[in-house]
Amino acid sequence: MSETEADTQSGPVEVPDIEKYVAGSSSGDLPTGTQQVVAKLLVSNSIAGSVIGKAGANIEQLQRSSGARVQLSRAGEFYPGTSDRVLLLSGSLHAVLTAIFLILEKITRDANASAAAANGTKRVVKKPEEAGQAQVKLALSRRLCGLLIGHKGQTVRDFIVDSGSTIRVQSLSELTPSDPERTITVSGARDQVLRAVALILNTLSMHEGYASYMETTLQLATNQGVVLPPRAASSKSVLANVRTQLTLYLSDDDVGAILGKKGQNLIEVQQSSRVTIKISDRSKMDPTTNEREVTIGGNYSAVKLAEAMIAEKLSVARSQARSRDGGASDDA
Repeated sequence: MSETEADTQSGPVEVPDIEKYVAGSSSGDLPTGTQQVVAKLLVSNSIAGSVIGKAGANIEQLQRSSGARVQLSRAGEFYPGTSDRVLLLSGSLHAVLTAIFLILEKITRDANASAAAANGTKRVVKKPEEAGQAQVKLALSRRLCGLLIGHKGQTVRDFIVDSGSTIRVQSLSELTPSDPERTITVSGARDQVLRAVALILNTLSMHEGYASYMETTLQLATNQGVVLPPRAASSKSVLANVRTQLTLYLSDDDVGAILGKKGQNLIEVQQSSRVTIKISDRSKMDPTTNEREVTIGGNYSAVKLAEAMIAEKLSVARSQARSRDGGASDDA
Protein backbone atom coordinates (compact mmCIF):
# COMPACT_ATOMS: atom_id res chain seq x y z
CA MET A 1 0.00 0.00 0.00
CA SER A 2 1.44 3.42 -0.91
CA GLU A 3 1.73 6.28 1.55
CA THR A 4 -1.05 8.17 -0.21
CA GLU A 5 -3.39 5.18 -0.13
CA ALA A 6 -2.69 4.60 3.56
CA ASP A 7 -3.44 8.21 4.41
CA THR A 8 -6.64 8.18 2.40
CA GLN A 9 -7.94 4.99 3.95
CA SER A 10 -7.08 6.01 7.49
CA GLY A 11 -9.15 9.19 7.23
CA PRO A 12 -9.23 12.09 9.67
CA VAL A 13 -8.90 11.41 13.38
CA GLU A 14 -11.87 12.38 15.48
CA VAL A 15 -10.66 13.87 18.75
CA PRO A 16 -12.92 13.00 21.70
CA ASP A 17 -14.06 15.42 24.38
CA ILE A 18 -10.77 15.84 26.25
CA GLU A 19 -12.60 17.49 29.16
CA LYS A 20 -13.72 14.06 30.37
CA TYR A 21 -10.13 13.24 31.27
CA VAL A 22 -9.63 16.31 33.46
CA ALA A 23 -13.01 16.48 35.21
CA GLY A 24 -13.32 15.56 38.89
CA SER A 25 -9.70 15.20 39.96
CA SER A 26 -9.23 12.93 42.98
CA SER A 27 -6.64 15.41 44.30
CA GLY A 28 -9.42 17.61 45.59
CA ASP A 29 -8.62 20.56 43.32
CA LEU A 30 -10.52 20.31 40.07
CA PRO A 31 -8.31 20.85 37.02
CA THR A 32 -9.59 23.36 34.47
CA GLY A 33 -7.60 22.08 31.53
CA THR A 34 -6.14 25.57 31.02
CA GLN A 35 -3.16 25.28 33.40
CA GLN A 36 0.24 25.17 31.68
CA VAL A 37 2.07 21.83 31.85
CA VAL A 38 4.98 20.01 30.27
CA ALA A 39 5.14 16.26 29.61
CA LYS A 40 8.53 14.66 28.93
CA LEU A 41 7.76 11.41 27.13
CA LEU A 42 10.22 8.66 26.22
CA VAL A 43 9.43 7.02 22.87
CA SER A 44 11.02 4.40 20.66
CA ASN A 45 12.59 5.27 17.31
CA SER A 46 9.62 3.78 15.46
CA ILE A 47 7.15 5.90 17.42
CA ALA A 48 9.34 8.96 16.85
CA GLY A 49 9.12 8.23 13.12
CA SER A 50 5.34 8.09 13.32
CA VAL A 51 5.27 11.41 15.14
CA ILE A 52 7.62 13.14 12.68
CA GLY A 53 6.18 11.90 9.39
CA LYS A 54 7.56 12.66 5.94
CA ALA A 55 9.58 15.93 5.99
CA GLY A 56 8.16 16.71 9.43
CA ALA A 57 4.57 16.91 8.15
CA ASN A 58 3.05 14.85 10.97
CA ILE A 59 4.72 16.78 13.78
CA GLU A 60 3.54 20.09 12.33
CA GLN A 61 0.01 18.74 11.95
CA LEU A 62 0.15 17.46 15.54
CA GLN A 63 0.99 20.95 16.78
CA ARG A 64 -1.81 22.54 14.75
CA SER A 65 -4.43 19.97 15.78
CA SER A 66 -3.61 19.89 19.49
CA GLY A 67 -2.38 23.41 20.18
CA ALA A 68 0.59 21.93 22.08
CA ARG A 69 4.22 22.68 21.39
CA VAL A 70 6.01 19.51 20.24
CA GLN A 71 9.79 18.99 20.55
CA LEU A 72 11.69 15.82 19.72
CA SER A 73 15.32 14.87 20.35
CA ARG A 74 17.46 14.44 17.26
CA ALA A 75 17.99 11.06 15.62
CA GLY A 76 20.64 9.12 17.52
CA GLU A 77 20.29 11.24 20.67
CA PHE A 78 18.67 9.05 23.30
CA TYR A 79 17.56 9.45 26.88
CA PRO A 80 20.47 8.34 29.11
CA GLY A 81 20.63 4.58 29.62
CA THR A 82 17.93 3.82 27.03
CA SER A 83 17.35 3.59 23.29
CA ASP A 84 14.38 5.97 23.61
CA ARG A 85 14.16 9.48 22.24
CA VAL A 86 12.70 12.38 24.21
CA LEU A 87 9.35 13.78 23.07
CA LEU A 88 8.48 16.99 24.91
CA LEU A 89 4.91 18.29 24.90
CA SER A 90 4.05 21.66 26.43
CA GLY A 91 1.06 23.96 26.59
CA SER A 92 -2.27 23.82 28.37
CA LEU A 93 -3.27 20.54 30.03
CA HIS A 94 -6.06 20.24 27.45
CA ALA A 95 -3.62 20.73 24.54
CA VAL A 96 -1.04 18.26 25.90
CA LEU A 97 -3.69 15.57 26.50
CA THR A 98 -5.01 16.12 22.98
CA ALA A 99 -1.50 15.67 21.60
CA ILE A 100 -1.03 12.43 23.57
CA PHE A 101 -4.40 11.14 22.31
CA LEU A 102 -3.41 11.90 18.70
CA ILE A 103 -0.03 10.22 19.16
CA LEU A 104 -1.58 7.08 20.63
CA GLU A 105 -4.13 7.04 17.81
CA LYS A 106 -1.36 7.38 15.22
CA ILE A 107 0.63 4.55 16.80
CA THR A 108 -2.42 2.28 16.67
CA ARG A 109 -3.18 3.12 13.04
CA ASP A 110 0.41 2.60 11.95
CA ALA A 111 0.53 -0.75 13.75
CA ASN A 112 -2.71 -1.85 12.05
CA ALA A 113 -1.40 -0.72 8.65
CA SER A 114 1.83 -2.67 9.17
CA ALA A 115 -0.10 -5.79 10.23
CA ALA A 116 -2.36 -5.48 7.19
CA ALA A 117 0.65 -5.13 4.89
CA ALA A 118 2.27 -8.20 6.44
CA ASN A 119 -0.92 -10.19 5.76
CA GLY A 120 -1.27 -9.03 2.17
CA THR A 121 -4.65 -7.47 1.41
CA LYS A 122 -6.31 -9.18 4.35
CA ARG A 123 -7.43 -6.63 6.90
CA VAL A 124 -6.42 -7.32 10.50
CA VAL A 125 -9.14 -6.54 13.02
CA LYS A 126 -8.15 -6.56 16.66
CA LYS A 127 -10.49 -7.44 19.47
CA PRO A 128 -11.83 -4.36 21.30
CA GLU A 129 -9.95 -5.24 24.48
CA GLU A 130 -6.68 -5.40 22.47
CA ALA A 131 -7.17 -2.40 20.21
CA GLY A 132 -7.41 0.17 22.97
CA GLN A 133 -4.29 -0.79 24.92
CA ALA A 134 -1.71 1.97 25.34
CA GLN A 135 1.38 2.91 27.28
CA VAL A 136 2.94 6.27 28.09
CA LYS A 137 6.37 6.59 29.70
CA LEU A 138 7.21 9.89 31.40
CA ALA A 139 10.51 11.19 32.81
CA LEU A 140 10.19 13.42 35.85
CA SER A 141 12.56 15.02 38.35
CA ARG A 142 13.10 12.94 41.47
CA ARG A 143 11.82 15.78 43.64
CA LEU A 144 8.49 16.04 41.84
CA CYS A 145 8.08 12.26 41.83
CA GLY A 146 7.52 12.51 45.57
CA LEU A 147 4.32 14.48 44.90
CA LEU A 148 2.94 11.66 42.77
CA ILE A 149 3.88 8.92 45.18
CA GLY A 150 2.46 10.74 48.20
CA HIS A 151 2.78 9.79 51.85
CA LYS A 152 3.38 6.02 51.99
CA GLY A 153 2.34 5.76 48.32
CA GLN A 154 -1.23 6.91 48.89
CA THR A 155 -1.42 9.44 46.03
CA VAL A 156 -0.29 7.06 43.31
CA ARG A 157 -2.65 4.39 44.66
CA ASP A 158 -5.52 6.87 44.44
CA PHE A 159 -4.59 7.61 40.82
CA ILE A 160 -4.55 3.89 39.98
CA VAL A 161 -8.01 3.40 41.49
CA ASP A 162 -9.40 6.55 39.83
CA SER A 163 -8.05 5.82 36.35
CA GLY A 164 -8.06 2.03 36.31
CA SER A 165 -4.57 2.10 34.78
CA THR A 166 -1.31 0.57 35.95
CA ILE A 167 1.23 3.16 37.13
CA ARG A 168 4.81 2.13 37.82
CA VAL A 169 7.28 4.63 39.30
CA GLN A 170 10.90 3.65 38.75
CA SER A 171 12.45 2.31 41.94
CA LEU A 172 15.25 4.28 43.56
CA SER A 173 17.27 1.06 43.56
CA GLU A 174 17.39 1.28 39.76
CA LEU A 175 19.02 4.72 39.89
CA THR A 176 22.43 6.08 40.74
CA PRO A 177 22.69 9.01 43.18
CA SER A 178 23.49 11.33 40.26
CA ASP A 179 20.40 10.42 38.19
CA PRO A 180 18.18 13.53 38.25
CA GLU A 181 14.97 11.86 37.05
CA ARG A 182 12.77 8.82 37.50
CA THR A 183 10.51 7.26 34.89
CA ILE A 184 6.78 6.78 35.33
CA THR A 185 5.16 4.15 33.11
CA VAL A 186 1.38 4.31 32.69
CA SER A 187 -0.32 1.32 31.02
CA GLY A 188 -3.89 0.28 30.29
CA ALA A 189 -6.76 1.07 27.97
CA ARG A 190 -6.25 4.36 26.16
CA ASP A 191 -8.92 6.18 28.16
CA GLN A 192 -7.41 4.89 31.41
CA VAL A 193 -3.94 6.06 30.41
CA LEU A 194 -5.15 9.53 29.41
CA ARG A 195 -7.05 9.88 32.69
CA ALA A 196 -3.97 8.87 34.70
CA VAL A 197 -1.74 11.30 32.79
CA ALA A 198 -4.30 14.08 33.41
CA LEU A 199 -4.22 13.37 37.15
CA ILE A 200 -0.42 13.31 37.20
CA LEU A 201 0.03 16.56 35.26
CA ASN A 202 -2.70 18.32 37.23
CA THR A 203 -1.06 17.39 40.54
CA LEU A 204 2.31 18.63 39.32
CA SER A 205 0.84 21.91 38.05
CA MET A 206 -0.38 22.80 41.55
CA HIS A 207 3.11 22.64 43.08
CA GLU A 208 4.69 26.02 43.81
CA GLY A 209 7.95 25.11 42.09
CA TYR A 210 6.39 23.67 38.95
CA ALA A 211 6.55 26.86 36.85
CA SER A 212 10.29 27.03 37.43
CA TYR A 213 10.63 23.32 36.62
CA MET A 214 8.78 23.82 33.32
CA GLU A 215 10.95 26.74 32.31
CA THR A 216 14.13 24.84 33.12
CA THR A 217 12.95 21.73 31.25
CA LEU A 218 12.04 23.69 28.12
CA GLN A 219 15.30 25.65 28.17
CA LEU A 220 17.33 22.47 28.62
CA ALA A 221 15.42 20.92 25.73
CA THR A 222 16.37 23.77 23.43
CA ASN A 223 20.03 23.76 24.51
CA GLN A 224 20.64 20.01 24.68
CA GLY A 225 19.28 18.49 21.52
CA VAL A 226 15.51 18.41 21.88
CA VAL A 227 14.45 20.56 18.98
CA LEU A 228 11.41 21.99 17.25
CA PRO A 229 10.35 20.68 13.84
CA PRO A 230 12.71 21.95 11.07
CA ARG A 231 10.23 24.38 9.57
CA ALA A 232 9.67 26.07 12.92
CA ALA A 233 13.37 26.74 13.51
CA SER A 234 13.05 30.29 12.18
CA SER A 235 11.15 31.22 15.36
CA LYS A 236 14.38 31.04 17.40
CA SER A 237 15.10 34.25 19.26
CA VAL A 238 17.47 36.63 17.46
CA LEU A 239 19.09 37.24 20.86
CA ALA A 240 19.94 33.57 21.41
CA ASN A 241 23.64 33.91 20.57
CA VAL A 242 24.20 37.46 21.84
CA ARG A 243 26.77 37.64 24.64
CA THR A 244 25.28 38.96 27.86
CA GLN A 245 25.85 39.17 31.60
CA LEU A 246 23.36 38.99 34.44
CA THR A 247 24.10 40.00 38.03
CA LEU A 248 21.96 38.72 40.90
CA TYR A 249 22.12 39.99 44.47
CA LEU A 250 21.40 37.09 46.83
CA SER A 251 21.58 36.40 50.54
CA ASP A 252 24.38 34.24 51.86
CA ASP A 253 21.90 31.40 52.49
CA ASP A 254 20.71 31.57 48.87
CA VAL A 255 24.31 31.50 47.67
CA GLY A 256 24.77 28.33 49.72
CA ALA A 257 21.81 26.74 47.89
CA ILE A 258 23.36 27.63 44.55
CA LEU A 259 26.73 26.20 45.54
CA GLY A 260 25.35 22.96 46.99
CA LYS A 261 27.41 20.32 48.74
CA LYS A 262 31.07 20.71 47.70
CA GLY A 263 29.95 23.07 44.94
CA GLN A 264 28.04 20.37 43.02
CA ASN A 265 24.99 22.56 42.28
CA LEU A 266 27.18 25.28 40.84
CA ILE A 267 29.07 22.81 38.66
CA GLU A 268 25.78 21.31 37.40
CA VAL A 269 24.33 24.69 36.43
CA GLN A 270 27.52 25.80 34.66
CA GLN A 271 27.93 22.55 32.73
CA SER A 272 24.26 22.19 31.77
CA SER A 273 23.78 25.77 30.61
CA ARG A 274 27.33 26.44 29.41
CA VAL A 275 27.79 29.68 31.29
CA THR A 276 30.39 31.10 33.66
CA ILE A 277 29.20 31.95 37.17
CA LYS A 278 31.20 34.10 39.56
CA ILE A 279 30.21 34.59 43.21
CA SER A 280 31.66 37.40 45.31
CA ASP A 281 33.53 36.55 48.53
CA ARG A 282 31.83 36.85 51.90
CA SER A 283 34.30 39.62 52.72
CA LYS A 284 32.68 41.74 50.00
CA MET A 285 29.09 41.24 51.21
CA ASP A 286 26.93 44.34 51.38
CA PRO A 287 27.02 45.21 55.12
CA THR A 288 23.46 46.54 55.01
CA THR A 289 21.69 43.71 53.19
CA ASN A 290 24.22 40.86 53.68
CA GLU A 291 23.88 40.11 49.98
CA ARG A 292 26.52 38.73 47.63
CA GLU A 293 26.89 39.24 43.90
CA VAL A 294 26.28 36.30 41.58
CA THR A 295 27.34 37.11 38.02
CA ILE A 296 26.29 34.88 35.12
CA GLY A 297 28.01 35.31 31.76
CA GLY A 298 27.44 33.63 28.40
CA ASN A 299 25.10 33.62 25.41
CA TYR A 300 21.68 35.14 26.07
CA SER A 301 19.81 31.81 25.85
CA ALA A 302 22.39 30.09 28.06
CA VAL A 303 22.17 32.84 30.70
CA LYS A 304 18.36 32.58 30.70
CA LEU A 305 18.65 28.83 31.21
CA ALA A 306 21.11 29.25 34.08
CA GLU A 307 18.79 31.82 35.66
CA ALA A 308 15.88 29.35 35.48
CA MET A 309 17.96 26.53 36.98
CA ILE A 310 19.11 28.79 39.83
CA ALA A 311 15.53 29.87 40.48
CA GLU A 312 14.46 26.22 40.75
CA LYS A 313 17.27 25.40 43.21
CA LEU A 314 16.37 28.41 45.34
CA SER A 315 12.71 27.38 45.31
CA VAL A 316 13.61 23.87 46.50
CA ALA A 317 15.96 25.16 49.22
CA ARG A 318 13.41 27.65 50.55
CA SER A 319 10.67 25.04 50.54
CA GLN A 320 12.88 22.66 52.52
CA ALA A 321 13.73 25.44 54.96
CA ARG A 322 10.02 26.16 55.53
CA SER A 323 9.39 22.47 56.15
CA ARG A 324 12.14 22.36 58.76
CA ASP A 325 10.86 25.51 60.43
CA GLY A 326 7.32 24.17 60.44
CA GLY A 327 8.21 20.98 62.25
CA ALA A 328 8.42 17.33 61.21
CA SER A 329 7.52 16.44 57.65
CA ASP A 330 5.08 13.77 56.57
CA ASP A 331 7.95 11.37 56.00
CA ALA A 332 9.35 11.76 59.52
